[in-house]
Amino acid sequence: MSYVERYAEMLAAKRKPFTLVDGQLFARQQRWVAPVGPAAQRYSLTRQQARELQKKLGGWWVSWTDGFAADADAAKWHAVVCRQFVPLENMPAKRRYEVNRGFKNCDVRRVDAAEIAQNGYETHVAALAGYTAGRPVSVPSREDFSARVLTDMPFGDIKHHWAAYHQGRMIAFAQCWLYDRIEVDYTLIKLHPESRPLYAGYALVQRMNEFYLREQSFEYVNDGWRSILHETAVQDFLTGKFNFEKVGARLHIAFRPPLGALLNVSAPLHPILRKFDPRFAAVLELRQAAS
Repeated sequence: MSYVERYAEMLAAKRKPFTLVDGQLFARQQRWVAPVGPAAQRYSLTRQQARELQKKLGGWWVSWTDGFAADADAAKWHAVVCRQFVPLENMPAKRRYEVNRGFKNCDVRRVDAAEIAQNGYETHVAALAGYTAGRPVSVPSREDFSARVLTDMPFGDIKHHWAAYHQGRMIAFAQCWLYDRIEVDYTLIKLHPESRPLYAGYALVQRMNEFYLREQSFEYVNDGWRSILHETAVQDFLTGKFNFEKVGARLHIAFRPPLGALLNVSAPLHPILRKFDPRFAAVLELRQAAS
């Protein structure tokens, strides 16, 4: 069974809006629609198909890319990927020390969704507070968090979970989506603030990279597309410490009417509106990246 069929099963089980267009899987992601699949893959939509996707799945825009391209401007739109595992003996001395400290302090292992559901809530909430710098944020209840994570249980073949424990307490975890033997998408990495002096993030990423790139021979691992809204330093951490790189791709955006027209006519106000609403600033960044 291909990843498209298996992910369609998972999305249906989770009651997430999705559809197929010429064999390509698209799903609703909060306020927009995007492909589900490897970032390196070329996706293709006509404007008419994009409009039909909006009508069927909702959302304010549809986005897709042409896949990785050597001549694409990484500064405008890129994925943050790693293609080669770097063993400890090939790391600079300072990096080797940091990773070794992480393994000395933490037990890193692949776990199932039930373990995250039971032990990951504290880290999830603490990480959210750290990302938002004290601003109000929607925090799920422990019951809601557990129920959501447990929906992954039947799909352990395409959605992996990892955890780092210190003295029996989960202080970091990650969730990964697998696309055949092409890509592992590091969809979510949550680090409790108390994990930083323990170097838990170093140990977690090193073990995951070793497993997927060396032991399982995936083509690459991917931390996702350029971050334009979430205030996390994970991508900078990965590019600075773990041989991740920015790989450019051409971004296409089809805005739902009348949003595209409103963005055009409100151009003189954009500098002011950016300051008052980070979500509006993010939409403008997307629009610029696709231009």
